[in-house]
Amino acid sequence: MLSKGGWSPARLGRMRPALAGEVERGQVPGLVALVCRRGEVHVEAIGTTTVGGGSPVRRDTIFRVASMAKPVRAYHLLGS
Repeated sequence: MLSKGGWSPARLGRMRPALAGEVERGQVPGLVALVCRRGEVHVEAIGTTTVGGGSPVRRDTIFRVASMAKPVRAYHLLGS
């Protein structure tokens, strides 16, 4: 069954473990992922703001994006 925004709750539930794996492997210290469809928003905030610890990432944490390949990479991880 799909939510009102057209999400599959089972597939959406796969997002956090996939992203948490990137943090656990040390690919990034932390991240915020936001997906919006038909007015329904899903946000995941995982990890810390700096390598080796620091403040936890929150859903309103601001990041400097040095390359547009990073958002594309995040999409690729979840889309595969």
